[in-house]
Amino acid sequence: MKKEENNSSKTLRDFIQALLVPLLINKAFMFYFGINYSKYPGEGYGYGLIATVIILVLGLARLIWKYRNIEDP
Repeated sequence: MKKEENNSSKTLRDFIQALLVPLLINKAFMFYFGINYSKYPGEGYGYGLIATVIILVLGLARLIWKYRNIEDP
């Protein structure tokens, strides 16, 4: 019973982290690079914008890969 509760809280923590990190941190960088890229195209802000999108996709892919074999109760 204790192991199942620990596993459940770990899963919940992983899903909350997968929600909050992209929502708060990654979106802030996306807005920063996106706004500056639209104001100053060709000055390198596009690379930052692409990097934030790649980090977002990799983070979500990591979550999907980690829980690929776990079934819902």
